[in-house]
Amino acid sequence: MDSKPKRTSLCEKKFPLKNRLALTSGDPQGIGLFITYQALKALGPQKGFQYIVWSSSTAKTLKIPKFKTFAFNNSLQAFKQSFKEDHLIQIKHSKGPGDWLFEAGKKALQKEVSALITGPVNKICLKNYSSVGQTELLKKISGAKNVFMCFRGKFFNVILLTDHIPLKKISIQKSRLKELLFTALSSRFFLPKSLQKKKIAVLGLNPHSGEKGILGQEEEKILKPLLKKYSEIEGPLSPDSAFLKKNWKKYSFFISIYHDQGLIPFKLIHEQKAFAQNLGLPFLRFGVVHGTGLDLKKKEICHDSYLIALKEAIKHIQKNIL
Repeated sequence: MDSKPKRTSLCEKKFPLKNRLALTSGDPQGIGLFITYQALKALGPQKGFQYIVWSSSTAKTLKIPKFKTFAFNNSLQAFKQSFKEDHLIQIKHSKGPGDWLFEAGKKALQKEVSALITGPVNKICLKNYSSVGQTELLKKISGAKNVFMCFRGKFFNVILLTDHIPLKKISIQKSRLKELLFTALSSRFFLPKSLQKKKIAVLGLNPHSGEKGILGQEEEKILKPLLKKYSEIEGPLSPDSAFLKKNWKKYSFFISIYHDQGLIPFKLIHEQKAFAQNLGLPFLRFGVVHGTGLDLKKKEICHDSYLIALKEAIKHIQKNIL
C-alpha cells in the first residue's frame, strides 16, 4: 500500500523563466502588510525570482531596501510588464483580501506565478465566496477534490484530516482519510532527509484513543482496520500523549483528526517559527501559522512565519517540487 512520491518538474509545468511569486498581504486591518514588508526586507532580492504583492488600494507604496517598487491598480497592468529581480511589483487592489486571494489563486492555477504565499485573513473577509478559510477558497478555485492543511516546523509536522468545521460536525470519512494517507506518504520526500523514511502517526478521535471502544467506536471500527493495511503508518495514537517530546522525531507527520487536536500542540511548541502549506492543490501555496493580530502593537509583531513560508516556496521551486 505504500506509494512512491511523484516529482513534478516546474519546467514541465511551463512556469516563466523568472519565477514570479504571488504574495497576498492579508487583512488590511491587521499585521499582514507589515509582516510582508519585514519578510521581504529580511530576504531581499533572490536570483531568478520576482515578487508580486497584493495589498489594499489605500496602502502606502512599499519602500523596501534593495528593491525598486512599481505600483499598479490591477494585475492586468502588472502582468504585462517585464521586471528585473530587484523590482517589486505591488498591486493596490480596490476590493478586499478575499478578492486578492481569488485573483492570486487564479494566477497560480494558470501558471502565471510559480507559488502563492498568503498572509493572515479574518474569516469574515471571505464571506462573499462562501468560504470559511483560505484553504477552502483555494480548493474551490482549483477544483481539487481533496486538499489538506499541513503545518511544518522545526520539531514536528502536522496534517489535518478536516478543514475549518464546527466540532459537532467532526466525523471520520474513510475515503478522505485514505486520500490523506496516500498524500502524506507521497509528501515525505520534501521533508528533511532525517524524516523522509520515518513512519506517519495517526491520532485517535476519542480520549485515550477510545479505550478499546469504551470511549467511542471510531478507532475500533474505522481507524484500526484501515491503518493495519499500511506498514509505514502507526496508530491510532492516544491524542493526549502523541505529542510528547520523545515522539517528535519518531514520525514524519502527525495526522490529527480535527483542527485544534493538532494545532494546539503545534502552535504551543513552535509559536510563529513555522509555516503552513496546502497538500493536494495543483499549485504551491504556503502561508503563516498565525492570525491577523488586530490587537497587537507594532513592537509585538513577529514576521518569522511569513519569512519562513517565503523561503520554503523558493526552496520548493529550486528543487522542482510541486
